[in-house]
Amino acid sequence: MTEYIGIDVSKQTLAVWDGTQEEEVPNEKGLKTLKKLLKKRYGGEWNETVRFIYEPTGPYSNYLRVFAAEHEVRVYEVNPKKSANFAKVLGNRSKTDTVDAKMLEAFHALLTEEDFCIPVMDEIAEQLGAELGSYEIIQKTRTMLSNHLQSLEYKSGVAKKLKDSLERELKYLSTMEDQLENEMEAVAEDHEETREDLGNLLSMNGIGVISAINLLYLFRKYPGANRNEITALAGLDPIQRQSGSSLNGGRKISRAGDPMLRKVLYLACMNSIQHNECIRTFYKHLVADNHKKPKVALVACMRKLLLIAHHLYTTKSQYRTLEHDANPCLTS
Repeated sequence: MTEYIGIDVSKQTLAVWDGTQEEEVPNEKGLKTLKKLLKKRYGGEWNETVRFIYEPTGPYSNYLRVFAAEHEVRVYEVNPKKSANFAKVLGNRSKTDTVDAKMLEAFHALLTEEDFCIPVMDEIAEQLGAELGSYEIIQKTRTMLSNHLQSLEYKSGVAKKLKDSLERELKYLSTMEDQLENEMEAVAEDHEETREDLGNLLSMNGIGVISAINLLYLFRKYPGANRNEITALAGLDPIQRQSGSSLNGGRKISRAGDPMLRKVLYLACMNSIQHNECIRTFYKHLVADNHKKPKVALVACMRKLLLIAHHLYTTKSQYRTLEHDANPCLTS
């Protein structure tokens, strides 16, 4: 008999509900307390009958994901938006760890056995993800500090000592940003497979190191994703809101997924329009021939760039220029 367990993840604890009993265990490395609990309730072969349902809550769910991978437990990671809407359907007015765990356990009624899978841990992707997150924070901090320094120029009575201190900090952040970029590139270069993948992505005009590493991280984190799923993960999938004649918002992108990825894709796309014949031709075709607005054409080019990069990654091939008939950039 399959046992579905809803697990609400927080920083310190895991709230566990299996449909009849609730328990709270520490969110600790190795999850020894959770393992003892499962073995006590379901016997020595607990991992064959148990299914976990939980929300991926950033770094706090990593211990649970590693635990499931090590013990070959099939899991389903619920999109937080789906679980929030499902809680409304259930009529949950309160929000506690136990209530959320019960809601997640009830979510299994919407799933089939094929929806559950054993997590695959990719150490390279985990390392790149951690470094990309740090790079983003440092970049944002440097930008805010730079803007603050500029604003001080318009204020009177600001001590030179303060400006000098802030300028030193700004220089330090710039150095850290460069070091992280070099470290991420070194991580990819240290492994034969990722070295080839990074080289293939960089072979495309308009793609820089940061853009290539962001794309490499996305593709490794979701290895089985198809073209539509990759587009959705980047938040470039079209959505439409329409209801009768009172609401007709037209089509727009979902903006789901990682905003940092869309930022680097935007910058890479702007660069590609200048230096990549394929993307430039496609952009001009949309604007001049199809009379698309430049912003709409730019988003289409971002999607095109993403799918070409995904093709290079999955086929382990170098980018080919326009004169090759088999060039994937010639198709939408």
